[in-house]
Amino acid sequence: MSLPLIALGLVAGSAVGVATSGDVAASMIALVVVAVLASALCLGFGVGPPGALFFVLVNGVSSHLAAPKALDGAGMSPILVVGMLAMGCAIAYLVVLAPLALAGVRERDAVLHRERSTVSFRLDEINRTILERIVVGAAIAALVSSPLGIHRAYWVMVTVIAILQNGHRLRLTALRAVHRVLGTLVGVGVFALIALAAPHGVWLGVLLMALQFLVELVVIRNYGLALVLITPLALTIASQADAGQVASAVLERVGDTLLGATIALFVLLGAFVAHRVAARGR
Repeated sequence: MSLPLIALGLVAGSAVGVATSGDVAASMIALVVVAVLASALCLGFGVGPPGALFFVLVNGVSSHLAAPKALDGAGMSPILVVGMLAMGCAIAYLVVLAPLALAGVRERDAVLHRERSTVSFRLDEINRTILERIVVGAAIAALVSSPLGIHRAYWVMVTVIAILQNGHRLRLTALRAVHRVLGTLVGVGVFALIALAAPHGVWLGVLLMALQFLVELVVIRNYGLALVLITPLALTIASQADAGQVASAVLERVGDTLLGATIALFVLLGAFVAHRVAARGR
């Protein structure tokens, strides 16, 4: 999947989140649809980490930012929310294209594309198993979050997707859940320190860039360590629209992560039981 298609998907997810921000039920349905479709596309096209994670996160954050304050949203202009995301995607795309201005880079890029096989959509048995678990986990997350009155259900959904999308082996996926919880807890502590320092203006921008840079360095090699950085990054961005709500954001983040990890483990337990029953039947 090319960068333009990913950028288009993120903008579309943001637009869907904005469009459904005034209705809680519609917003939850849209979140599930985005999670399932993005997971299917990322698995089918072989997109690497972070997979569907940011599609879900962008949809949820956009919905929260555009939702009216009466619904615990930030009350921002829908056009502004989608516009800022589109501008960010455009800037990122231009940064990627900039090196092609050099002849040597264009030559190496042409060789790479000649050697690379044609990209096609394919869901093999392993990916279908992962997608089935994601569908079940996303549905449970939506059904559980609404009755509990969770303000930012996308945090629960992000946790579920982050755990279930990274493999079909039950033991390794369960270990992923442990990494998710521990990394988030440490990351929440880092966010608390950042909130105490209260950076703003240029320093806030520098901090966000540094966190994002470090995330990209470690996310593939060590998921738990990446979450120590991803968590304060996401919370720092979200807290800009909710000044003075640092303590509640920390508590909600921890609670939503624990709930999402519990749902993911429940899905894995169900898969384990189904596997054992099928094995006995054979």
